[in-house]
Amino acid sequence: MSFLYSLLLKLFYPTSVALVLLLASAALRKAKKARRGCFWAAVAVLLICGNGWVVKYSTQHLERQYLPPDPVPTADCILVLGGGTTPRVPPRPTAEVTQAGSRMLYAAYLFRNGKAPEILCTAGVATGGLGLRPEAETMAEILENLGVPKNAVLKETMARNTHEHGSNLQPMLRSLGFKRVLLVTSALHMPRSVGVFKKLCPAVEFIPAPTDFRIVEDDWPWYRQVVNLMPTPSNYLQFSETMHEYMGMAWYKLRGWM
Repeated sequence: MSFLYSLLLKLFYPTSVALVLLLASAALRKAKKARRGCFWAAVAVLLICGNGWVVKYSTQHLERQYLPPDPVPTADCILVLGGGTTPRVPPRPTAEVTQAGSRMLYAAYLFRNGKAPEILCTAGVATGGLGLRPEAETMAEILENLGVPKNAVLKETMARNTHEHGSNLQPMLRSLGFKRVLLVTSALHMPRSVGVFKKLCPAVEFIPAPTDFRIVEDDWPWYRQVVNLMPTPSNYLQFSETMHEYMGMAWYKLRGWM
């Protein structure tokens, strides 16, 4: 079921929708109106979903729901959700991070500043994934490379998605006696994460500590704002990730998971 859900989400990405519409346009040779409708619908999808302003405000709406606390309070542990790592597979000399890897960087920063005595990494092999080992293992390796002592890193290695983070950690947090937790994940992912943990772990206080902000304060000149109207590959990628979160939240609410 989780794999089917993940596959269906990808079918709703703008490039996938546009491709389906273009294939339909090519197939409807005899139905001229339907063919033209599919073609121009594909063009509209590409123009709208690649528009920098559309991407900015749709992403910003999610990212601004939880801003970093100032100052960051102390807690029993720092909980880092999986995402943003690539394992040590040749020719990579070590485990590496992608943009969402800011989660590990921020967790290590909070640890070094005495915000919690332990870091808890949660992630297994993602739904439909072919990982050689659970992502939590790679996360722990990166944290150790950043100077976090090995005995300060805890791992949950079975969760494949955000819902399973909450359901798997509920008994673990209770057994460890953690009552106050700094929740570290990407700002875009924070609204869904907070909803899940508040629903599944009501006895624990989760303090959002977002990172990996895609939309930041800027003062671009007018010509840059005009150029931002043009569709770009990076805009399509960000729009897809943002829509993934909106659709994920809708699905989770439908299932009663948040």
